[in-house]
Amino acid sequence: MSGYDNTSETVRTTSATTVIVTNNDYDLLLVALTGATAVTLPDPTKIQPGRLYRMYKDASAQTVTIASAGSGLIDGGANTTLATGAAHAKAFLTDGVNWFTITAY
Repeated sequence: MSGYDNTSETVRTTSATTVIVTNNDYDLLLVALTGATAVTLPDPTKIQPGRLYRMYKDASAQTVTIASAGSGLIDGGANTTLATGAAHAKAFLTDGVNWFTITAY
């Protein structure tokens, strides 16, 4: 939540090639990327279980690789990607140990 009211989500837009997701993030928009991008989710053991992050990548011809800080896995693996050449999005939820993709397109 943004803190402005009880209905807003925090949205961050970036074209950086290295992105560290913070407690202030909720929706991350990856647009106008100029190179392969690495996104790091927080260590799931250091945040509250049930925390949700959503990420969207525009149709740029770049791959976004998402990994977890700490020892957390994403769907049992070290990382996941948002593929190149088309708009893609994923939402990630933590159980306090690992991350899970709960929606993807």
